Amino acid sequence: MSVVRRWWRTPRVRRAVARAVVVIGVVIVILAIATARWGWLFAGIVIVGLGAAAGPTRIRGDR
Repeated sequence: MSVVRRWWRTPRVRRAVARAVVVIGVVIVILAIATARWGWLFAGIVIVGLGAAAGPTRIRGDR
């Protein structure tokens, strides 16, 4: 098993990365709403979804 794969399997790391991705997505969504950029809104929603997919529920399912 590679070092990166071992590092990624720890719940603490995955949770931290998931939270960071969700925060970035929320910031993009807020900026998109404020500037009426609908493409950025869609991208922000997708990024929030990706962060949620890497979140705690997925971590529990991998054990």
